[in-house]
Amino acid sequence: MYLKSYKYSNLLAAALLLFASTSLLAQVPVADKSSNADAVVQPEVSKEDKGSIDAKTNEGVVSKSSIAEFQKTQRFTSPETPIASPRAAKQTASSEWQFAVTPYLYMTGLNGTVGARGALTDIDVSFGDVVSNLRLGLMGTVEARKNRFVFVNDLIWIRLKGDERETPGGLFSTVAARVNMVVWDPELGYRVYESEKGSLDILGGFRLTSVENLLIFGTGTQPGFTASQRKTWAMPVGGVHGLMNLSEKMFISGKFDLGGWGDNFTTQVYLGGGYRIKPKIALIGGYRYLKTDYSDNSGFVFDTTMNGIVFGAKFQL
Repeated sequence: MYLKSYKYSNLLAAALLLFASTSLLAQVPVADKSSNADAVVQPEVSKEDKGSIDAKTNEGVVSKSSIAEFQKTQRFTSPETPIASPRAAKQTASSEWQFAVTPYLYMTGLNGTVGARGALTDIDVSFGDVVSNLRLGLMGTVEARKNRFVFVNDLIWIRLKGDERETPGGLFSTVAARVNMVVWDPELGYRVYESEKGSLDILGGFRLTSVENLLIFGTGTQPGFTASQRKTWAMPVGGVHGLMNLSEKMFISGKFDLGGWGDNFTTQVYLGGGYRIKPKIALIGGYRYLKTDYSDNSGFVFDTTMNGIVFGAKFQL
């Protein structure tokens, strides 16, 4: 079983926190419209027409047919006449395809164990060292939505260089690790809850990861060498994404997922918020945790944790 409770209990706690925050949305009271169901909407009658009706009433010649003919000539609102509202307009718009693009920067650290062709080393690139160790980074999300269905593509391409460090035992003087990594998350989801207060999506898909580990061992009592190996794999994942509106402009959001098979495991937690500077543009920021544990019989090992700050902007097209 790939899920080890003693190792990932903190991730499950984060998941419960996300589910608790989104469940608050479902407790929003719904107005009871039954008290107004039998209400009669009276037409607006001009003074001239009112005088005409009063005169006919006094003469005793008013009939149901004459009243009906009078109502047909007036412009009035009845319970059967729909009135456009912001929420109704939103529901109408959601029946069309909606697209959004979110470029962002993931200021992440990387720590854990990496291996290539049987050679292993620890890597520890702290959040404070990211600026100097980040050689290349490209991140972004593309989202397509129609009705309650959503398709999300998230991409991370990052190259990190670990600091050179001494090795124990003296066989090699130093070791340095470099990681070239691509993470692609295509997911299909269904919106199980939506209101003016927020929304909750159930998501499922896979996480495709492609990693090249490069290990450089310096000469010690043994001659130095370089080991390099690339592997690409995909793990099924499932999770939830929730959003809660704090006001017309401010919101908080979160995402949790996990997946894998056998001893290979992956999970992700995101908690953040945003501010809508325009109806179709929002600034976002938060904290993201991404865990990957993968190895195979060829001596390749990638057991790492990425965690750091995310900030970017979301554009609705």
